[in-house]
Amino acid sequence: MEENKKKQEEDVKIYDKEVYISQEKLRTIILIIAVFLIGFLAGYFSKDVINETKELEKIENANTASYNENIE
Repeated sequence: MEENKKKQEEDVKIYDKEVYISQEKLRTIILIIAVFLIGFLAGYFSKDVINETKELEKIENANTASYNENIE
């Protein structure tokens, strides 16, 4: 009877270890996916900001060029 009880306790400990390991793997996978999504979204939205900045620079350069032509 005691042997069965000890064996069950060992089985439970082994099962707990397996559950803990699988939980850690799942957390790691979720963390990797979250970091990827954050990076992807940051890159996607920064693309629009960079394009707007380039367009503003082109407009400013054109205005400066036309201003310089009018002065000369």
